[in-house]
Amino acid sequence: MAAGTSILLTSCLLLFSVSKTVCGSEDEERLVRDLFRGYNKLIRPVENMTHRVDVAFGLAFIQLINVNEKNQIMKSNVWLRLVWKDYQLTWDDANYGGINVLRLPPDKVWKPDIVLFNNADGNYEVRYKSNVLIYPSGEVLWVPPAIYQSSCTIDVTYFPFDQQTCLMKFGSWTFNGDQVSLSLYNDKDFVDLSDYWKSGTWDIVEVPAKLNHYPNDDGPSETDITFFITIRRKTLFYTVNLILPTVLISFLCVLVFYLPAEAGEKVTLGISILLSLVVFLLLVSKILPPTSLVLPLIAKYLLFTFVMNTVSILVTVVIINLNFRGPRTHRMPNWIRLVFLKYLPAILFMKRPRKTRQHWMNEMPANPSGVPQHPQYSSPQLSKSKMDIMELSDLHHPNCKINRTNAYDREMNRRGSEGSDSLFMTPEAYKATEAVEFIAEHLRNEDEYIQVREDWKYVAMVIDRLQLYIFFTVTTAGTIGILMDAPHIFEYVDQDKIIETYKVVVIGMEGWVQDWVQGWVQGWVQGWVQGWVHAWTNSVSPGEAYLNFEDNSLYRF
Repeated sequence: MAAGTSILLTSCLLLFSVSKTVCGSEDEERLVRDLFRGYNKLIRPVENMTHRVDVAFGLAFIQLINVNEKNQIMKSNVWLRLVWKDYQLTWDDANYGGINVLRLPPDKVWKPDIVLFNNADGNYEVRYKSNVLIYPSGEVLWVPPAIYQSSCTIDVTYFPFDQQTCLMKFGSWTFNGDQVSLSLYNDKDFVDLSDYWKSGTWDIVEVPAKLNHYPNDDGPSETDITFFITIRRKTLFYTVNLILPTVLISFLCVLVFYLPAEAGEKVTLGISILLSLVVFLLLVSKILPPTSLVLPLIAKYLLFTFVMNTVSILVTVVIINLNFRGPRTHRMPNWIRLVFLKYLPAILFMKRPRKTRQHWMNEMPANPSGVPQHPQYSSPQLSKSKMDIMELSDLHHPNCKINRTNAYDREMNRRGSEGSDSLFMTPEAYKATEAVEFIAEHLRNEDEYIQVREDWKYVAMVIDRLQLYIFFTVTTAGTIGILMDAPHIFEYVDQDKIIETYKVVVIGMEGWVQDWVQGWVQGWVQGWVQGWVHAWTNSVSPGEAYLNFEDNSLYRF
């Protein structure tokens, strides 16, 4: 008996649910038939042609897909929100089974032709035609998703630490402001970021909206809405892959002056760095738009490094030229000796290497052994004027034919000029003296030749050290001055805070529908439970108890 009662009760509930569904479908079909009887979707929904249709327009920014700097296009995924009132689409929900919202395809009703004015791909309409929601008061809500490619003027002044402001301008394509008037959705003067997906390349800074009204004394007015999407580039990728290598290459130019001048790799290193900078310049030129209005920040730094590297190569060539100078080709001026051999080494904290053989011979005491010297070989100072004008090729060995022809005449003249108490030598001793004199003078000239060469090399070394300090200072100052010129280089953007600031709470018609559905479900569950309790306590069937409770509580919201 109990099993039969349960089966009967279940069957009654199923029949009740089916009857309610069938009745609901019939009510909705009847509502659609009554609403669209004589409805013309081509006519603007106003009772008088002098009236205007007020359209509330909003934008929900879902995803920033891409920003093409070269073509100056921003690709974004957005949801449009359009709300207007159609006086022909009103009904009393009590006459149609309590239907308070009607979902229909958008081609069944009149829609405002709101398009994106600064569209860049030629597709001005939304791609997916989502359903429109029609409410008993005649309000129509349409939330179509769209992927737009909008034109965006890219300012590359501070690239890659740049901040861009892209505009999205919406308005009616054919209706003027006296026919279709735009207003902000829910009076929110910003873009909704409630469902925004964070981008890995850009940060959202602010998203204000502005309603533009253009009055015209001679004709109808115009209205449109402009959304300002302000974004700031995330700099980690460009810092690691572009900024850091460029800075290291720029400081690598300084090391050119640390190499010795005899090393042939000085010019090679400079040219290699120059070629690497050319590669980076080509890379930047492919990323940025070909504009002549401004020079990007990274291009300024690359150009600065390029100029510094070119100057370093020129200075290196001059240093190598000074390093290989000698007394046969160049005479060192006194001001060079004074500046580069005396004052600059002391300023640059440079110490001259140990003394050469020439300095050692010049500082030896005269005639340390007490042996009488030959008049022509008495001291280095005696033949100094002769050495200043004598080349090594002018000296000849005593056994040389050129020297042998005049040897006797020179000896006779020497003996005639000397006094009677002069020391006379035998021919063998005289030849030995001439040979010793030749060797000493040859060594003295060779030492002076080497000393002049060493002086030129030391001048080149001093200039090298001076350029090392100058280029390091200029490169450091240029790096700090150029890269730190960006206004937003150290500013952090808290995306979570920005999204929370521009989040829209769904209110109005949509919120009312959600609250009504939630209340109806809650009331249905509560009625079912109370029906069963009432059935057990008062010996009434559960179906009858539920129907009695539902009739009293279904339309309480």
